[in-house]
Amino acid sequence: MIKFSNQITSKLNLGIDLGNTLAKFFLFDGDKIILQQKVNYSSFESKIDILIRENSDIKAIIYADVSRKIGKTLEKYSNNFKMIPVNSRMHLPFINSYQSKGSLGNDRIVLAAAACKSYPKSNVLVVDMGTCITYDFIDEKNVYQGGAISPGFVMRYKALNHFTTNLPIVEYKTPKNPQGKNTHDCIHSGVYFAILDEITARIEYYKKNYESLTVILTGGDANKLPKTLKNSIFANSNFIAGGLLHLLKLNIDS
Repeated sequence: MIKFSNQITSKLNLGIDLGNTLAKFFLFDGDKIILQQKVNYSSFESKIDILIRENSDIKAIIYADVSRKIGKTLEKYSNNFKMIPVNSRMHLPFINSYQSKGSLGNDRIVLAAAACKSYPKSNVLVVDMGTCITYDFIDEKNVYQGGAISPGFVMRYKALNHFTTNLPIVEYKTPKNPQGKNTHDCIHSGVYFAILDEITARIEYYKKNYESLTVILTGGDANKLPKTLKNSIFANSNFIAGGLLHLLKLNIDS
């Protein structure tokens, strides 16, 4: 477990990614991440209380709340820190061409910001492997063009169990080949290779339509994908942290 830092510095800022399943903390000292931790929502409030108490010189807190409900628990700190909620109305480093701008997920806004910061003037596809699999594309003119959302690993396993009579709920296991020889193996094969084929096809689509494509793979389930795929793209488990920090810098004085 990563211990909280007791370092006192005026450069401390806190980024929080409030996802569908876990809350992720990133404590920044300038441009460096000096703490990162994942917690379940059952212990979210106690963890953030400890973090703030042991790092009392935090200047600002930026948070991306997928549910747009959990972030309300942070309002009690608004008198002590500058609070920066991620949303489509804040200062963004890209042009948002999404038709329903207000419905664009806060996590996707952060990932697009990270792409602009890390790969300026480039065609970038960000694939985020979480509860859902999201695809977000930013073109070389710095325009967010949209993307796609599909079910992630756990969601697919649960759906097969929930919407059928006899299919069991099973824990993830990497299948050896696409041809399962029993029900469990068939489920593993169906989920795994469907996701792998989906991602591969999506990348090929963008490669055919956009020159010099950069593909970023991130999210908690990215490690489930084979090395043969990950070797051809850029895997970055802290990509969302970079986006939070970039947005914080753009909005901290606004």
